[in-house]
Amino acid sequence: MVVLVIIIVTMAIKDLNRGREIETQTLLEKSTVLIRAFESGARTGMGMRWRHDLRQTLLEEMAYQPGVLYIAVTDPSGKILAHSDPTRVGTQLYSPQEMKSLNVASTERWRFTHFIDEQRNSQNAFEVFRLFKPTQQDPHRGHMNRHNVVNPAITASGDGENNAIFTAFDTTTLDATQAKDIRNTLIFLSILLLLALVSMLALYWARRYQQSSRQLQEEVRRKDKLAAIGNLAAGVAHEIRNPLSSIKGFAKYFESRSPPGSEEQELAKVMAKEVDRLNRVISELLELVRPVDLSFQRVNINEIIEHSLHLIRQDAESKHIRIQFDSNKNLPMIELDPDRFTQVLLNLYLNAIQAIGNDGTLTVSLELVEGSGLRIGIKDSGKGIPPDDLPHIFDPYFTTKASGTGLGLAIVQKVIEEHQGRISVTSTPQSGTLFILMIPLTHSGELTSDKPPRKVPRHDNA
Repeated sequence: MVVLVIIIVTMAIKDLNRGREIETQTLLEKSTVLIRAFESGARTGMGMRWRHDLRQTLLEEMAYQPGVLYIAVTDPSGKILAHSDPTRVGTQLYSPQEMKSLNVASTERWRFTHFIDEQRNSQNAFEVFRLFKPTQQDPHRGHMNRHNVVNPAITASGDGENNAIFTAFDTTTLDATQAKDIRNTLIFLSILLLLALVSMLALYWARRYQQSSRQLQEEVRRKDKLAAIGNLAAGVAHEIRNPLSSIKGFAKYFESRSPPGSEEQELAKVMAKEVDRLNRVISELLELVRPVDLSFQRVNINEIIEHSLHLIRQDAESKHIRIQFDSNKNLPMIELDPDRFTQVLLNLYLNAIQAIGNDGTLTVSLELVEGSGLRIGIKDSGKGIPPDDLPHIFDPYFTTKASGTGLGLAIVQKVIEEHQGRISVTSTPQSGTLFILMIPLTHSGELTSDKPPRKVPRHDNA
């Protein structure tokens, strides 16, 4: 659209200039014909010994042509020798300095200037001027009338070789035509810009609709995936847990019967530990797919965050990770499930600690966003998330950790959505990751008592 506007503006300017050039050339030709006609009449009058008043009469008659403002003959100093307005004879048309700057020559020159009429009104004028040559032969008349000798008496009466002749035409029609062309061009450009704006808005809303449609489809696919996983998990969880309980019982039995410190005892411990890990995976899977029963309470978000940070502070300090959190006492009470929301924060904290490794910073920020609710930012100075992995971090079973289950962030997203909020993430490799939680201040669900949140046990995985 920008390129199209530039092209059209350029073409419009060229058309305007071309039209003005044509009108200017027309006025120049009219002025040239008028000057030559007066010179021819003056030459004829010189041959017939006309008096000066007869040539003045000829000048006045020729000025009656449509559009002619004046015709004047001046001496080199700008004094008027003859003028279509006889009252101007003997006055100055231009000062000697102006005449010098005009640099009157033997060929026609033109300019746009201003003309002051008898009522002292100013109007635009197209003026053509050159040296007045009544004694030179017209080349278009062949070999006739080759009278090139100047009579001293005639020269003294105002027909000197350095005298100048001026003609001025009214440019009202030219100005009106150009103003009309400019007005039409501006109207056309306004329509074009309006169409461009409408097109851009239509494109914007089409993109918004398309994005809302690629998000809705993605949400439907995610829900379908969770539903399929839920059907599978519900069907096999009971059958898997029963054998796991038996396997763990046998592992404990062999551990107690093995000599302390023996290889058999270590293998039994590993077996029991792996059974616990499998049982935890099944529990997290069931938590991901089954409906969440939230217990909403009106709580102080500062207390929730301070409590959750207290649970991971020991792990952070052991790895020399600084925790930064400035509570905002001006925030209103917020409606959420304190237990489940604390689990969300713990998962994100533990992910951040694992991403940092050692010697880094974990920053938690709070901000009240008008019209959106509460904004919670959790930022780490860790290694970041590769761009190819970023779109998949909320997918179930997607993980880059050797011991991870790939369900932590999926559960986080589900709990946030159950709170009618949303979660987003930005990450730069080797610079850290920022998770943004947007939570509404109120919830449509039923509130329970304003009791303080219970302590949530620390998770070993995120």
